[in-house]
Amino acid sequence: MIVELRGVDYEVCIRGEGKPVLFLHGFTGNAQWVDSFPSLPVRLVSPSLLQHGATERPPVTRSTMSQQVKDLSRLLDLDDRPWTVVGYSLGGRIGLTLAACDKRVEHVIGVSTTPGLRSSKERTARRRQDEELARFIETEGLSAFVKRWENLPLWRQTEEMKQSLRKDRLAQHPTALANSLRAIGTGHMPSLWGALHRLPHVALIVGAEDSKFKAIARDMQKERSDIKIYEISDAGHAPHIENAPEFGTIIKKLILGGI
Repeated sequence: MIVELRGVDYEVCIRGEGKPVLFLHGFTGNAQWVDSFPSLPVRLVSPSLLQHGATERPPVTRSTMSQQVKDLSRLLDLDDRPWTVVGYSLGGRIGLTLAACDKRVEHVIGVSTTPGLRSSKERTARRRQDEELARFIETEGLSAFVKRWENLPLWRQTEEMKQSLRKDRLAQHPTALANSLRAIGTGHMPSLWGALHRLPHVALIVGAEDSKFKAIARDMQKERSDIKIYEISDAGHAPHIENAPEFGTIIKKLILGGI
């Protein structure tokens, strides 16, 4: 269905009854990423984020982190009960930021995600990398990008898994993906390091083979000791795909049992 949020039409999947849970996909994903999740007795709300899926594609200045979070705050108006937010990678960064500024978020579950980069030097370097990738998408095309993206070493995906994801990735709009990097890439995200105390209850899920994001999760736990970390065996950066059964067991436990 289409839901208008602050003048922008969003593709949103809404189904089920129960406690409200907002699901936020990763870069190159869409609202349907939840189709592979276990059946949950919750009110599931899953939007295609700005520059993704069938959601309207506004200019870069209307697609920044602050703009995305304001839109999602409007989406929380759908239910007056406390929300749980589940976000993967890009969606996790957005979910953490939303949770830091909207007290209606009671629990946040970050999957393979980060609270941003600590220093301005790191953010500047990352913005350069993201701009290079954005130009690659625009000049070489979506197929070349998808081939490059799915062969990154951070994945532990079989060819069958890659093929199932390829269709969704190839359905994206190249200019939109480039603008997503320019608007809300990690280098453009205001850092939450030093501000993790502002978050509600937090759980982090990481793939056991994803050394980068395991280290980030542990650093977050050092800053805030009550953050819980769950490692998914035989999985890299996409544990919800690479080991769906184990991921499903944990996500169901966290959502239904509380963090």
